[in-house]
Amino acid sequence: MRLSILLASTVLSSTLIADMAAAQDSSSSSSVSAADDITLETIVVTPSEADRYDKHHGAADRAQSIYIPLEELQRTDPQSLREVFAGDASISVGGGIPVSQKVFVNGIDEANLAVSIDGVPQGNRIFHHTSTNYIDPSLLKSVRVDPGVAPADAGFAALGGSIVYETVDVQDLLLPDRNVGAFASVSYDSNGSTFSESGAAYARHGMFEILGYAKFADGDDYENGDGFTIPGTAAGFHSLLGKAAVEVDNGYRFEVSGQQVSDDSLRPYRANIGGLNGDYSLRPYDLKRTNFSVSFGRDEVEGLWNPQFVVGYSENDYTVPEPYGSEGLGSAWTAKIENVFEFNEGNTLTTGVDLLSQIGDYYDPAETYREQVTNVGAYVQARLRPIDRINLSFGGRADNNRFEGKDGTTLDNSGLSGNVFAEVDVYGGFSVNAGYSNVFGGIDLEETFEYWRPWDYGNLKPVRSDNLTAGVKYEHAGWFAEGNVFNTRFWNYRDGDGNTDFSSWGFNLGAGYNWGNGFAKISYADTRLALADSVVESYYLINVGAGVGQIISGEIAHTFTRYDVTLGASVDAALEYDGFVSAGYEPLDPYTVFNAYAEYKPKQFEYLSLRVEANNIFDENYADRATYGQEYDSITPLYEPGRSFRLTAKLRY
Repeated sequence: MRLSILLASTVLSSTLIADMAAAQDSSSSSSVSAADDITLETIVVTPSEADRYDKHHGAADRAQSIYIPLEELQRTDPQSLREVFAGDASISVGGGIPVSQKVFVNGIDEANLAVSIDGVPQGNRIFHHTSTNYIDPSLLKSVRVDPGVAPADAGFAALGGSIVYETVDVQDLLLPDRNVGAFASVSYDSNGSTFSESGAAYARHGMFEILGYAKFADGDDYENGDGFTIPGTAAGFHSLLGKAAVEVDNGYRFEVSGQQVSDDSLRPYRANIGGLNGDYSLRPYDLKRTNFSVSFGRDEVEGLWNPQFVVGYSENDYTVPEPYGSEGLGSAWTAKIENVFEFNEGNTLTTGVDLLSQIGDYYDPAETYREQVTNVGAYVQARLRPIDRINLSFGGRADNNRFEGKDGTTLDNSGLSGNVFAEVDVYGGFSVNAGYSNVFGGIDLEETFEYWRPWDYGNLKPVRSDNLTAGVKYEHAGWFAEGNVFNTRFWNYRDGDGNTDFSSWGFNLGAGYNWGNGFAKISYADTRLALADSVVESYYLINVGAGVGQIISGEIAHTFTRYDVTLGASVDAALEYDGFVSAGYEPLDPYTVFNAYAEYKPKQFEYLSLRVEANNIFDENYADRATYGQEYDSITPLYEPGRSFRLTAKLRY
């Protein structure tokens, strides 16, 4: 706490000193009228904002992609994955604490999507009570979600779509006309008395770049909306990122990146469950997620030679000392080489090959188990614009998948995948789109903490999925609206040493208006799941998906340029959910949560920003709809924090 206060005072005093000097310089110049005031950056929010980091933005297979660009991440300042995706009703994040949070896209668990960080595939499945991909949102410069139908170059096993995370580079952080920079940020959250400190230093000299970043968050257990302190929810988070790069004049870039996120704290005995039969016991969970990447290529596409080469390593390491001294470790070595051939504007062909070598290990003093998968794939994706109003995208993959079980059993499978997507610009900003994919996913690793079960691999079959979607979009003069229907079906999904089938279907709606200095938007999603071999309840949905039902998300914000202040508010709501009724359970109650924020970025102190947030203003006692086990009387779900106030100060140099 003393360190946090010291850092906060240093940030504020340094800013005041720097800007008093700037004020003295400006006082000698002529006065500036109110009409000539410097305008803050305009807020740009649309349901499919083209991310400048996506070389294929505008292609048909991006027609339903969900973009969260750097500007939006800077505006919302998310502290967890739930806050990253809070603006879109079709994406849910269950679990009140980061160590248990999982992302669900159209109701499908992220373990069934192709997830990558800086081009390195993730998805190391360890334990269904914990997060699959524990990410520090402060590191992100962009996120893209391809729900359902994903292109062939999204990676192997994009069964329910893909999620692409990209971390910040030096150019994203430097102030204009600067080659050296740094920032320091400190925040305090009243619910849990959580202090967070982060800082970074970065520089660019000629074609060389270097970046170092660190963040620490520590606090106490938070209270839910009923004022009950939930044991095991205290923040205990550490994050590191390092990057070095060389970029030459023609756009080719060589980059080495490494990051680690760790969380070593007392957590609920089952980290995604608040309590079981009134028992709120805790035990230590020691998590480390590591990601390394080496890449070469360029983001811009021009001409016939646009190569990209990525080699990476990802690892999830969970140690749970009690009661068996268990450790689960999922690791993967990956490599990819591809080239984008641009024949002319809007007409490209991407070809490539990729390799995945994935291992799942379990250790305790008495037992050691391992499963592993090796997959070699080749892919091609064409993105064409035959006429101005029509975009087409189609492609396919061929994969050879080799699985080795804990008893030495080997299963070799090969399969083809295909996708097609079309978008037609009808008239005046109105367009229609549709897509279909059939995806081969091989045989996946099971959770390392489930290896103890006596499995017979003889009946395992490779998983395959079907995705079908169709939608409409309208964008004109700041107004935007969209809607789509979707249906995703899985066959032979691995369930221990057997297979099962399931499906997800529903529709999404969104609309809003952007007036330059502000925006208003709202989205609605209605998602349903069905299991072929059992009724729908949380236990049978483990690693499959979440029963989310009807979700509403809304947001409004405006920047008052005269006062250098941005005000915003949001609402997250879930309607009553009856998806578990067929299994004999009562419907889940609805909830509505309101949040608001104000951010001050003074022009006369241009390096400083001050932010205050009021979250869950009306102290709603609720668990996010994607949180495990809400239908069971024996389970106390992991409730979200009640009312909280967060204060943040940030200084940039």
